[in-house]
Amino acid sequence: MTPQINEEESPYLRERKCVVLVDPYSTGCVVAQEMAKRGFLLIALWTIGFSDEMKTHVPDSCGNMEYFAEVDQQTTMEETAKVLNEVVGAHPVAACLAGGEAGVDFADAFSEYLGLLTNGTDIPNRRDKKLQQELIQKAGLRSVRQAGGSSFSEVEAFLKTEPYPVVLKPVESAGSDGVKLCYNFEEAKEHFDVLMSSQMVNGGGCPSVLCQEFLKGKEYVIDHVSLNGEHKTCMVWVYDKRPANGSAFVYFGMLPIPIDSPEAKILVNYTRRVLDSMGLKNGPSHGEVMMTEDGPCLVEMNCRAHGGDGNWRSLCRALTGGFSQVEGTVDGYLDPASFAKIPSLPPSPYKAFGQEVILVSYASGKVKSTPGFDVIRQLPSFVCFESGIKEASEVEYTVDLITCIGSVILMHKDEAVIQKDIEFIRYMEKINGLFLFETKSENLKRPRGDLLALDQSTKPTEQEGKPRNHKRVFSSDGPLLIRHMSNDRPELRGPLVKRMTTVDSSKEVVIIVDPYSTGCCVAQEIMKRGFSVIALWTKDFAPEMKTHVPLSCGVMKYYSEIGEAETLVETVQTVYKAADQKRVVACIAGGEAGVDLADALSERLDVRTNGTSIPNRRDKKLQQELIRKYGLRSVRQAAGSKYEEVEPFLTNERYPLVLKPVESAGSDGVKLCHSLEEAKEHFHVLMKSQMVNGGDCPAVLCQEFLRGKEYVVDHVSRDGEHKAVMIWVYDKRPVHGSAFVYFGCIPVDSESAEAKILIPYVRGVLDAMEIKNGPTHGEVMMTPEGPCLVEMNCRAHGGDGNWRSLCRALTGGYSQVETTVDGYLEKQEFARTPEKPPSPFKAHGQEVILVSYSRGKVKATPGFEEIKTLQSFVYLETGVKAGSMVDYTIDLFTGIGSVILVHHDRETLEKDIQRVREMEKENQLFVYENQPGFLLKSPSNLHFDGTTAAPAPLY
Repeated sequence: MTPQINEEESPYLRERKCVVLVDPYSTGCVVAQEMAKRGFLLIALWTIGFSDEMKTHVPDSCGNMEYFAEVDQQTTMEETAKVLNEVVGAHPVAACLAGGEAGVDFADAFSEYLGLLTNGTDIPNRRDKKLQQELIQKAGLRSVRQAGGSSFSEVEAFLKTEPYPVVLKPVESAGSDGVKLCYNFEEAKEHFDVLMSSQMVNGGGCPSVLCQEFLKGKEYVIDHVSLNGEHKTCMVWVYDKRPANGSAFVYFGMLPIPIDSPEAKILVNYTRRVLDSMGLKNGPSHGEVMMTEDGPCLVEMNCRAHGGDGNWRSLCRALTGGFSQVEGTVDGYLDPASFAKIPSLPPSPYKAFGQEVILVSYASGKVKSTPGFDVIRQLPSFVCFESGIKEASEVEYTVDLITCIGSVILMHKDEAVIQKDIEFIRYMEKINGLFLFETKSENLKRPRGDLLALDQSTKPTEQEGKPRNHKRVFSSDGPLLIRHMSNDRPELRGPLVKRMTTVDSSKEVVIIVDPYSTGCCVAQEIMKRGFSVIALWTKDFAPEMKTHVPLSCGVMKYYSEIGEAETLVETVQTVYKAADQKRVVACIAGGEAGVDLADALSERLDVRTNGTSIPNRRDKKLQQELIRKYGLRSVRQAAGSKYEEVEPFLTNERYPLVLKPVESAGSDGVKLCHSLEEAKEHFHVLMKSQMVNGGDCPAVLCQEFLRGKEYVVDHVSRDGEHKAVMIWVYDKRPVHGSAFVYFGCIPVDSESAEAKILIPYVRGVLDAMEIKNGPTHGEVMMTPEGPCLVEMNCRAHGGDGNWRSLCRALTGGYSQVETTVDGYLEKQEFARTPEKPPSPFKAHGQEVILVSYSRGKVKATPGFEEIKTLQSFVYLETGVKAGSMVDYTIDLFTGIGSVILVHHDRETLEKDIQRVREMEKENQLFVYENQPGFLLKSPSNLHFDGTTAAPAPLY
């Protein structure tokens, strides 16, 4: 803004000198205001092509910028000087300097033209990064291997011979403007073309592209101010870079290093020689240098002040005892006597402690509020905070500078206070305490569920040649999964003996209704004992689910396959016809969808049954009502096929609430709703959705959200005698913004305090539901008020029975699969089975659910190969392969697989689990194809004003 002041009425104004700042923004505004405080008039000179948006980039610390005048660059020096003279009048021009990256070249030329302190034009374009490297190479300094040009043929040879990755960037840029790490020749060629056709944020097109070797090492920034070739070091910084969210290095902060440290001594000497080789004799500079194995190597020299809106100024003043690059710049141009008093190097030790903390997001979502920002501002060492995130902003996982969420300057005289505050900020990041996000769908279903239900409209599709997004990878995906089983663990296969039956089993047949997942394991165990098996498929059972056969089962060969008829009587006739001369001795549910028919058919066939006195045991609402009548803890709930039937409950109950179909398997339509509006919307989604198990959703169940530790208790029953075959607890942890993500399923000792509570409770549930025969797997939450049923699954534990070998090792020879067959067909063997698993277990093991800490398109899966070599490895199941898209794991839909580990030695098991977790966190499970938008530019050029200070990627 240019104030209107009458010079005739202000003698003081007539005596003041002017300073011309070319493209003043970011730290340039801070320098300008320091000059204004010393009595100088400010002239803003905007170069041709400089965006109007960037003109508004003024640091918060500066408030409103008031210029004596604002002028535009003209086509010639003479015309520009004429326009300037018209506005300055009798006021002498004391200095002309760059106020930002885009103004460097013109400031050099115009200051030379005006006869002012200057770096001149002997080197016509110091911003040219290719030229910078050539100049320091001539001076005998370490430089990067490179090639540059405006046509691809000029860099093609370099890109074909240089080891990848290589860095491509415009020869002139600021911040992260177009800088990209390219992993192969094709990607480099594509980005070259993108850059040549792109508009840089600082104005103008890209004149040419620079291709450079990728420097490896620790990254430093060295800030100087120079006057007539005398260079004074203002500060030396080192970047705190760490792997996070799948990115090899993310900026976590910028720390001052002691000026008398060995690295500082090397860096200062190197950087001053760089300044000399580039003819930089006057003004501020900030050099980015990588300390490689071969010594320091220039990344680039920025021929202007350190960026970042100058937020580091107060920190530097505290560290040095009163000066920073801002004051040094003003002294150099306007007060040589004061410049002479500035020490050549910052003091050692520093007079205070502090650093910049760059904020990292471990979650994504739409921001509802930013409570963590207010907490940060209350920290004892807080100085300055900068972020573009506010209410309604979209936050992404931080993988580069574009996705970082802010910057905090901390400073204090007590180093312990600084460290404590940094630790607190990092803790806030980890627990996602910086933001409250708007609610989103959360999948609540246990990993042991067999099936995934998605409304057809939400299923991922392949469009426009893009790979299908990776979603759920557990047993619900059936034939789409990749499965690996250890072939060199004979101790887990069990004894190679066949249990003899009391009759001639070759003349008997067992009906399995909808045999898939673990149901196939049960069917195969029955076949091994000499019985024939008929597969009976219920109406509307999805054809693709019929092919869902566990890897351990190979190809299923049934005596016959038949379909459910229109009526139960007709179905019985179909069964007898298929059985032919064989006697039907059992009818068992082979999966969730087969439970109801198996109950009704077994009752009609007069074989062991749970009967139909309770017509639909799969109904979760009914389950809760039954156990409530039995005096057992149950959930508060309401259900109905019309919204009006559940509206009072949804209006009055405390949120969040769980909504799910009254009949479902796996994660079939289960959702945690955080508001009445969300609950109403999901109610209607469920009522119009087609469940994967066949049939429409008959009603929706709305329940309280149970808080506590989650368990699974597996039983097998015969004539009302219930035997616990395993108790499991889920390992759930917060990660990536999700309150709970499944990390594993761990066996629980049957003599533990919780097992002693859970087993009797679950047996009470079985009695209340009149489940007298067959396998069950009950999901129970241990709440502060005691155990509470989530749901009772009236069939075998799912997950393809991959846990079977683990259970056999833990118990010494049996699992729910063998015990189920015993319960239906082998009375004596069932009688020998203990009422609960042995304590202690006879081995050590668990299921490890794999968690992704990164995202991208998978090129290879080396981590899976290593997992298969672990001493405790038994089984790996995943849907991820080359070409798959992997995302951060926030629920079961974004899980990446499951591993069964078993070993007789606990330390071996724990070592293997630790290695799997290391591979996850260090992103060693996958090699990704090149990741677009990977930016390499340093944070010292980045700003968080929420508009253009952090330029958007150009690709």
